[in-house]
Amino acid sequence: MDKSYVQLRIARIRTAHNISARKVSIALGQSTEYINQIESGKALPSLEGLFNICDYFNISLGEFFDDRFEFPIEYTHIIEELNKMDSIAVNQVYELLKLINK
Repeated sequence: MDKSYVQLRIARIRTAHNISARKVSIALGQSTEYINQIESGKALPSLEGLFNICDYFNISLGEFFDDRFEFPIEYTHIIEELNKMDSIAVNQVYELLKLINK
């Protein structure tokens, strides 16, 4: 893992939310180019900045760095829906996923 991981991860998470880099930058109280500079590799966020980015997208720092979760936002939404189901429905979803992934 290198610094390009951070810039690509932020870009992927931001685009998954369909939010402009400018809007995220402003919401974080930074210059309008803040996220663009990170995503282009011209800058890296501080640790506090990375915490703020994760808070903005409602993910943990662990989820941010866990590369097993390529789409952490989508996974969170799926898990929220799964938690509303009983065990029979969850098992049906699991079996459907296995069929889709064959």
